[in-house]
Amino acid sequence: MKLNKQRIVTIAKFILPIALILFILYQGQSELKNLSLNESIQAIQQIPSWKFILLVGAGLFAVATMFFYDVILLRSLEVKAPLGLVFRASWIANSFNGIIGFGGLAGMGVRTALYRPFVEGSRLLKAIGWMAPTLISGLSILSALSLLNIFPAFEVLDFKKWLWPVIIGVALFFPLYLLFTFRRGASSIRPSSIVLYSLVSLVEWFSAGVVVYLILQALGTDVSFAKVIGVFIIAATAGLISMVPGGFGSFDLVFLIGMQRAGVAEGSVLTGLLIYRLVYYIVPFVIGLVFSAREFSGPVVKMIEDKPIVGPSVEVGGVIWRLQLRFLSKVRHFALALITLLAGIAIWGLAILPPVSSQYDFLEARLPHELLLVGNSFFLMGGLLFVLLAPSLYRRTKRSLYMVYGASFFALIGMALRGFNLISLSAVVVVLILLTVSAKSFHRERTLITTMRLMRASLAGILYLGGFVFFGYTFYTLGSADGTEVYPSHEISMFAASATIFALVYLLVFIRLFNTFNHPVLGEAFDEMKVRQTLTEEGGNYLSHLAFLGDKRFFFSESGRAFLQFSQTGNRIIVLGDPSGNPDEHSQLIGTFLRRVEDLGYIPNIYQIQAQNMSLYHDFGFNFFKLGEEAIVDITTFTVSGKKRAGLRSIKNRFEREGMTFEVVKPPFSNALLTSLRDVSDDWLGNKVEKGFSLGYFQSDYLNQAPVGIMRDAAGDLLGFMTFMPAYQDGVLSIDLMRFRPDGPNGIMDAMFIRLFEYAKEAGYHTFNMGMAPLSAVGEDETSFWQERVAADVFNNIRYMYSFTGLRRYKEKYDPKWEGRYLAYRKRQSLTIAILKVTRLISKKKDRVLLP
Repeated sequence: MKLNKQRIVTIAKFILPIALILFILYQGQSELKNLSLNESIQAIQQIPSWKFILLVGAGLFAVATMFFYDVILLRSLEVKAPLGLVFRASWIANSFNGIIGFGGLAGMGVRTALYRPFVEGSRLLKAIGWMAPTLISGLSILSALSLLNIFPAFEVLDFKKWLWPVIIGVALFFPLYLLFTFRRGASSIRPSSIVLYSLVSLVEWFSAGVVVYLILQALGTDVSFAKVIGVFIIAATAGLISMVPGGFGSFDLVFLIGMQRAGVAEGSVLTGLLIYRLVYYIVPFVIGLVFSAREFSGPVVKMIEDKPIVGPSVEVGGVIWRLQLRFLSKVRHFALALITLLAGIAIWGLAILPPVSSQYDFLEARLPHELLLVGNSFFLMGGLLFVLLAPSLYRRTKRSLYMVYGASFFALIGMALRGFNLISLSAVVVVLILLTVSAKSFHRERTLITTMRLMRASLAGILYLGGFVFFGYTFYTLGSADGTEVYPSHEISMFAASATIFALVYLLVFIRLFNTFNHPVLGEAFDEMKVRQTLTEEGGNYLSHLAFLGDKRFFFSESGRAFLQFSQTGNRIIVLGDPSGNPDEHSQLIGTFLRRVEDLGYIPNIYQIQAQNMSLYHDFGFNFFKLGEEAIVDITTFTVSGKKRAGLRSIKNRFEREGMTFEVVKPPFSNALLTSLRDVSDDWLGNKVEKGFSLGYFQSDYLNQAPVGIMRDAAGDLLGFMTFMPAYQDGVLSIDLMRFRPDGPNGIMDAMFIRLFEYAKEAGYHTFNMGMAPLSAVGEDETSFWQERVAADVFNNIRYMYSFTGLRRYKEKYDPKWEGRYLAYRKRQSLTIAILKVTRLISKKKDRVLLP
């Protein structure tokens, strides 16, 4: 099968960078043999703090020069925007491009989002598209200067001859781009804009080379400025053709090779590269995340969308823009989580080796060595907790917010016993500041601790601590060989073990205390007057009357004209049936309820929803499992006449001949009647246990909410009864409890139904709900969902459990219309657990947990 052109291009984009990096690795394998990451980390730790701050400042200044790209861009569009916004937008776009890349799409998306309120979308995208090629024009100019030996790098080119065509190709880019744009004319881009963009690009690339030179000088290397810039240009061109964001890997290897040819020790070059990546990429990226957390908060995104210039384009069909907005609205929380994760990784790297500072020497001379080891364990524990809690920060839970505060406290204690380090202190302080500023956006109380999340957290912890032990042992081995100061191997193991224990104890104690002292309220307790008023005035459904059992909680709409009834079992919230009350408020009610449920860290399930409402729940992200079908009888057409109903007619006639009577008694009921009803109920139950939740049970207050149909024998003794269950719909009736004496006459159930239908018809009812036949018409076809086929096979073929097919056959003789009932469960949540939880809730009436 032939691949189309687009497919080939996609594959090439993926394979080519990998092939180039592998090729460069092969070319530089001899230069990589003697590198020691251990020595490089030690060298970074020995740099004075003031000098390190200056290097960070130089890196930030170099990144800040790219601000003028955006100034020129907006000037070419004749658009005025606040300089503060332009600076932040530029910083976010360029720092994201350096780390994330995607061929510049990350920066393009940021600029499009933040500048769109000031300029129409198509003009903006066109201008950005013409600006993008000029970003490398500065490197093209520098490459030409290198070929002219102004910034000499011929030693590198002669040593790795495959770099000649690369540097020549990049050098030719700028004049070819000028020729192309001039042929297109001024309608594409103004010549003045090309000149200005190219000038900024030249400053950008040159300043990045200056940062590298300053880093090497800080490390004490003796190499000329021109030589460093020349090697930097060659490495930058190699990084450019690799198409990897920031040239990671390819730039570093070529620069390493070039500086070694210039006589710089490989250890110093590697150290310099690590610092360069930190001050020119990582630190600016973190600052970009901070800016993005501010710019892409929910209110800001909403404000962008509401701008007059944005709204019409969205309505006209800006689907991509709409998706972009949805993504960007999450950037703030993603940034917080990512910064916390990076802080945890930074702590990991610093905890592997002993600190090298005068502060640590001072502490070591005065404090027990064991106490300093405990401090490093606390330090590592803080980093581990940062990594484990980062996903929960993205989900904006208050519990994770408070837990990270605590983790920061332990990390600071560890730093106090290690001696404060600029990088580690900055990482923790930045996390604390960002979380404090964003604290109001953490509206969820907690997140679910599911099996999958627990497994992912465990895996992350194992990788974090396993990597710590692996690299700690590696550094110990290398350090023992060359005399570098490292932690002994047994202390590395002790750090990992103690940090694990401390973290587990902290998590378990904190979660327990949080859950103990934090009792958020979901819904409200049963209020009979409020429920009755809503049902009477606004209507209900077949399950609404079960509210009067008083065993559930209620969630009302803002107006109080609709409600849901629910119970809790474990971490599940089980809603019984569809909303009751005003149908116009059902969608808003469900949405509000689900948001509150998820804010409290529960999983919602909805039991026995009607088929006509499935589209509503589908919009809220639910899947469905068919529970069975309910038998709905048309009372107006029901009769015992005809050959088909001969059996029912015979039962009716027999009960009349034997003097059986049926009457409907309305509440309130006398104690004597309630006692008689309970006797019948107890006889019917025998050794069985009352059910609950979706089924009524014998309770005097509940029985007094609706009429009861009573069947007596000729002597007036009570044979059986059925409790009415109003549907709060005109002309619709159902029953709940139907109980009779086990030693009563045969056919008493049919006799009671027949007499009830006659009563209902006379009373003006037209519809009667006989209740559900579980798993009726479930999984009958080969194309049905496999869960439904399995359920049907199990329950319909294991007779000693329950004969659901027999129940359906019994109700079929009343010629009902069958309506499906469904269980709604969240996508990516276990259906099996949902069914088990509902079953437990129904089966164990006395053990149900009611929310406070």
